Amino acid sequence: MSFDWSEFLPVADALAAADWDVDREASLRTAISRAYYAAFGVARRGVRALRSKTRLSAAEHGEVAAFYAARYGERGEQVAATLGRLRKRRNSADYDDDVEGVEDVCNLSIEDAHNLLTLLANL
Repeated sequence: MSFDWSEFLPVADALAAADWDVDREASLRTAISRAYYAAFGVARRGVRALRSKTRLSAAEHGEVAAFYAARYGERGEQVAATLGRLRKRRNSADYDDDVEGVEDVCNLSIEDAHNLLTLLANL
């Protein structure tokens, strides 16, 4: 059975809301990453349903966004722009030593991911 990438979004929600005895910033950074992969995974599945496959490399992220922008007009451009914002935040959360306003970045990422899943479902 194929993994349902959207299941990463409730994980992101839980990580963002968690009040555990773990580092808060680590939870928020992980939530940012999971929000991105929820959105990207669902978007990529949509591309694969219409094309035979995508490249299995970092280039795949841009290809998925470009596919939606080219195929679905203004709504596709919204998909591409949102994926771009989510990816930029995810890269920052995963690679940067300092992320300014990480709580706000996390909240924006989760909100964007929820909105993107809704948009994708209505294409």
